[in-house]
Amino acid sequence: MNNIKFEKSKILILVAMIGISITACSTNKAEVNNEQSVKFSAPSTCEQSKVVAAFDAQVKGSKYVPTDWQPSEGTDLFDAINNGGIACSYGIQVAEVGGTILWANNSNGLWDKKEKQWLADGQQLVDLPGLDEDKALMLKEGSTAADEMHVWGVNVLYKGVWIQLNASFLQNIDEAMPIIKSAIDSLVTS
Repeated sequence: MNNIKFEKSKILILVAMIGISITACSTNKAEVNNEQSVKFSAPSTCEQSKVVAAFDAQVKGSKYVPTDWQPSEGTDLFDAINNGGIACSYGIQVAEVGGTILWANNSNGLWDKKEKQWLADGQQLVDLPGLDEDKALMLKEGSTAADEMHVWGVNVLYKGVWIQLNASFLQNIDEAMPIIKSAIDSLVTS
């Protein structure tokens, strides 16, 4: 009789463990579904403290520099702004050192249209270290022997948002990563 009670106890424990395992699996699935349903979009303001801090870490005294944009049709700036995005400059205005970040939602096939042009212009696909971006392309022009590059830029597609960073003081991806990450941290989630 005691053996029967012992066997029933083992069966009950086994059933309870299976139930807990099934519950745990379904909870993980729900968490994954919630993560996938998070929608990212471009910020609506340039006053992003994380971005200012990232610029300031590389160029002391950097601030958000309000700019009255008047983009020409066909430029990245024009396409970003006319797709509901924003363009923001950061740095030291009087010293003319700093950079600009464009944020725009990737709607109406914007990224695909721009990517074709960027590749034709010599940008190269890159994998950004420590970041799970959808795609990234990098432009690097100017002399690497100079203290300052004429143009250094990267285009990043991250969870449906196009981010472009152009800066006069950056020379490589490693230097740019803190700013790129701050731009991603500034995305709006819903």
